[in-house]
Amino acid sequence: MCSPPPTVLLLLCLALPLAGQAAPRTPRADELKRLEARADSLARLWAEADALANLADSLAHADLRGRTDTIAVGSLRIISNASPLPLREAAVRAWPAIDSLYGSAAKELESRPFLIHAIDPDSTGRGKASWGIEIPWDKAVTELADLLLVYTPMPPPDRRLQDWHGDLVRPSFRGTHSDLAQSYVALVTSPYIVGRDCYLGSLESCRSALALDDPPDPTRVFRTPAERQATLQGTILAYRETDPMAALQGCRAGRDSACIELMRLLGPNRLPRPVTGIARQTLVVSALRLGGREAYHRLLAHPEASMAERLSQAAGVPLDTLLARWRSEVLAARPAPVALPPFGPLVGLGWTVLFGLCALRSSRWRVG
Repeated sequence: MCSPPPTVLLLLCLALPLAGQAAPRTPRADELKRLEARADSLARLWAEADALANLADSLAHADLRGRTDTIAVGSLRIISNASPLPLREAAVRAWPAIDSLYGSAAKELESRPFLIHAIDPDSTGRGKASWGIEIPWDKAVTELADLLLVYTPMPPPDRRLQDWHGDLVRPSFRGTHSDLAQSYVALVTSPYIVGRDCYLGSLESCRSALALDDPPDPTRVFRTPAERQATLQGTILAYRETDPMAALQGCRAGRDSACIELMRLLGPNRLPRPVTGIARQTLVVSALRLGGREAYHRLLAHPEASMAERLSQAAGVPLDTLLARWRSEVLAARPAPVALPPFGPLVGLGWTVLFGLCALRSSRWRVG
């Protein structure tokens, strides 16, 4: 396997502080956050350098010279072996969604090609010289375009954004309107008061439902003692810490103060989310669309900041303005109700009568 390029190794070494340059001191909390973000950035840089080195080594040993095609659509680059796959047509379909989401940051794709190895759909197993993503060459354009959207080879964002977002920030193959419609359903069907209040227009509730409170407060998310107790009733603690276990017993006994204490001990990452992840994902998309071509850069610029601040900076507007716009988009995407045909009630009545007759004819249901 190849090692990462010497230039990358030199930059990594220079980025680390030299031992003994400064007198030891106790770092402040903000300094610790900055150092953690820097370490996270260096780790991602190392992983990318190692991946590129492995890719170069793989392509060198595969002896693919003269047998690959390079397709360029916008900043999207696809390297593939010659095949009937309609890759250019799929790239033309996928590129507008990619460019719309990432804006100027999509230029990074010029140095991060999408490797696709088209294979015979009747073949079995993986060849010895296989490379890239293996795709049967009988796939349709729509399916290929969806694959390019789901696996767009953009660098992954920082871990904090991924944990809050619930996934990598990728274009949706379902389409923005469909995702917003799912967000509508998530708000309407939320089992928690905060989700339904967000649907009804409370931006403060939207902040809490989308995990944007800073600092997080479980009493803003789980509003009533009944909600808190029901949420924690079936909790099984994975780590069996002494304090949470004691609070759990008090919560199960009906003491609301113990439920609140337990929620704070567990932290937001170990509690259920009031709405599904699609709501947070569409909020990110709304912020990026509102913020213009540089929005994605601004979203990643300060990983140590709260998610509320990062989304506001990405959108270029106050958070409440972003939330109000997002909520309006969600309400506008309300799924259309299913139209019942005129004869629908008669069909339902007919089935009811049929099942009733079957029940009467069965000895199991007969009254002796």
